[in-house]
Amino acid sequence: MMPLLACLSLLIGHRELAVVNNGAAVGVAAVFGIVGLPFGFAAGPSRYVPKWKKQACEIPAARHPNSHYICDEAGEVKCLPGWTGDLCDVPICRKGCDPLQGFCRRPGECRCKIGFYGELCDKCMVLPGCQHGRCNVSFECACDPGWKGLFCSEAICAQDCLPSQGYCNKPGECRCQFGWQGPKCKQCAVLPGCVHGTCKGPLECRCEPGWTGLLCDTPICAAGCSKKYGGCRRPDTCRCRVGWTGKNCTECVPYPGCVHGSCNKPWECRCEPGWAGDLCDEKLTYCEDHPDVCRNNGTCVSMTPADGNYRCICPIGYIGRQCQIQTMVPFTELTPPMPDPGADLSINPQTISPKPEAVESENIENGSKNEETETAEPLGPIVITDPPSTIDPGATAGKWPTEPPTEAPITEDDEENET
Repeated sequence: MMPLLACLSLLIGHRELAVVNNGAAVGVAAVFGIVGLPFGFAAGPSRYVPKWKKQACEIPAARHPNSHYICDEAGEVKCLPGWTGDLCDVPICRKGCDPLQGFCRRPGECRCKIGFYGELCDKCMVLPGCQHGRCNVSFECACDPGWKGLFCSEAICAQDCLPSQGYCNKPGECRCQFGWQGPKCKQCAVLPGCVHGTCKGPLECRCEPGWTGLLCDTPICAAGCSKKYGGCRRPDTCRCRVGWTGKNCTECVPYPGCVHGSCNKPWECRCEPGWAGDLCDEKLTYCEDHPDVCRNNGTCVSMTPADGNYRCICPIGYIGRQCQIQTMVPFTELTPPMPDPGADLSINPQTISPKPEAVESENIENGSKNEETETAEPLGPIVITDPPSTIDPGATAGKWPTEPPTEAPITEDDEENET
């Protein structure tokens, strides 16, 4: 009998056998007349109680400061609300608290493990510094669409946006770097301020035909246009400055109202021969009215009354206001006269011949029309004529004739004007 029960105990186990009240094991025991069971088994309603439970209830729970259970009359451990486990030392967390990502130290709370947050610890924490990303696990930075990089901070630009010439601040756009332009930043941008120019590279200013300068804002004037007196606002034109005229702005503008005159500089009125006055509108006709005023084939030049009405240009050998005085023919060789070593250098006032002025005035008073030959004081081989002046003609009677007026030296400006 005992071997059979022992075998049954080995087959179903001690605990199962003790738990079964109305099962086959009890029937077997009743059949075989078993009164007591070894190894902690008891007949009837009694069951097996583990040793740790017996020890937990031997001392009242009130004497355990950290205990969270009570013992009933049968010696069973009953956990207080919010606690579980064999010794009721495991708190029951808030309902829904993630069992893998959260925990609790007292009932009803939900504390998150590192890398998770939220009331139920069901939200993961992204990598610190992640800008446009999310996470599926702790400290992950899975980029949102349109972003890239370790921290998802780099936007993915539009397709075909050249990275060397364009960039973007948000996904799908294409902003051009300095010096480039266009939808895809493939076109060069001219230099800022370039007016009439194009480019083949960034920040260039290649001037269009007819323009020059750093910013292509200076027009190229017409060929031959004077750089000093002309200019232009449009290519291939020539615009004269004030006081100049002509196709190339090389002709000066005479004084307004100038009739018979010209100019070398703006606002001048240089009279033509035979004309006088501020506007060259006074005709000089004295020589025409007095054709015999100059003698000995002298050339008469009409002048203003202020200059003596006329002037005679005498041929060689004659002097005087009317070329009426004959002189010695000068030497052709320009050699200074040499004094006579044996001559007396003392001056006798009585031996000095009268001046030509006195002879001329005496002849005019006597009314003599015959030409007189006077021996003038030797003057050397050079004949000197006086320049034109406004001295009273009566004061110059009998003196050497003056030279015709000479023009002023031509300056660079005058040469340019003449061209």
